[in-house]
Amino acid sequence: MTDDPARFPFPPAGDVRPPDAYHDVLHARAPHPVQLSSGQPALLVTRHEDVTAVLGDDRFSRAGYTELARPLFARKTESVLLATADAPDHTRRRRAILPAFTARQVRLLRPRLEALAEELLDDLTAGATGGETDLVGGFTVPFPMRVICEVLGVPFEDSAMLRAEVDILMSTSGHTREEVAAAQARTDEYFTALVAGKRRAAEAGTPADDLLTRLALRPDDDPDQRLSDREVVSLGSGMLMAGYETTGNSFGMCVLLLLRHPDLVKRLRAEPARIPAAVEEMLRFSSLNNTGGAPHLVTEDTVLGGCPVAAGRIVVPLTDTANRDPAVFTDPDAFDPDRADVGSHLAFGYGRHLCLGAELARAELQIGVGALLRRFEVLELAVAEDELDWRRTMFINGVWQLPVRWTAAGAAAVPAAEGRRG
Repeated sequence: MTDDPARFPFPPAGDVRPPDAYHDVLHARAPHPVQLSSGQPALLVTRHEDVTAVLGDDRFSRAGYTELARPLFARKTESVLLATADAPDHTRRRRAILPAFTARQVRLLRPRLEALAEELLDDLTAGATGGETDLVGGFTVPFPMRVICEVLGVPFEDSAMLRAEVDILMSTSGHTREEVAAAQARTDEYFTALVAGKRRAAEAGTPADDLLTRLALRPDDDPDQRLSDREVVSLGSGMLMAGYETTGNSFGMCVLLLLRHPDLVKRLRAEPARIPAAVEEMLRFSSLNNTGGAPHLVTEDTVLGGCPVAAGRIVVPLTDTANRDPAVFTDPDAFDPDRADVGSHLAFGYGRHLCLGAELARAELQIGVGALLRRFEVLELAVAEDELDWRRTMFINGVWQLPVRWTAAGAAAVPAAEGRRG
């Protein structure tokens, strides 16, 4: 028997749900003491009201934590420049990127996203009327990867190589610090060469129409606009990772939720206008972050959950518990695509660190789900759910593969044995 604080992060649940321990810390209401993997004491912030306070108030500093403590995992903080920065650096970097991800820009992109989804499903089915396939390898990850490569100006033919590097960089325990450092060096070298090539093309009078080119050519006579070469390289690799790794794995969990709820599939096929609301509930219900959240340093004495928290303490806001706070969500542990309160979810964060690509991710999930429902009359797991391999050693939750059995819309039903041979 011991009263020592629990170690954090908690072990992943191996499901779309957050770790079981989150239920207990949420219902304790007050900030919950834990020991971080770095060895430092911290407080878990769990209520929706308190999580938004930490994420939206300058008295809670991400940069202050990174200056105070060694990183929780093997990646260096300079490789995640947006996630670990405060104003004014965070503001300057975010302002440089934001125009590519506004709601208006995403609306303009939607026809291209729809075309990409159909192209990938054409490749996946290759003219067959039924069979089995892995949706993670064939659609839920390649779709956002294609999109973010086009937005950034990364050659898609390099995506397999980059995914192998990202699998190392986004590992929490599957690789040594030396392996992570080597993958980071290779990724930096790749993006350094890519950005330099885009700058040369622009100087030769043939600039590409992509985000990396625009970042590389930002004016250097205005300190508020300037990005260093190092910042452009780091932001480029960071956006690639965020653009496909988070959205792709979230998409896989959305599909799994659909497979668990065949009545919802029927409803969404009949009423596709319901897809956006269903996607929002999938985002609220799913636990995407295996490491819990970003630690913040408290810079002024404050109160969280009715308890005083002194300056100098470390707090970790848990959006997954906030998304199950009964003070905000009715019956929060239930998956309810019809819930009226889903708009308060924090799956994309909040405040100054609200996910830059939230509108793009929403569009990809809505379009991807709609394309699957139109394309397939039958879509079901091809293995027992307990055989799915969950990404327990990665920053981002999800499954490594999602084997499904499918029958094309309008095709005759394919017997299971025949489908497996296909």
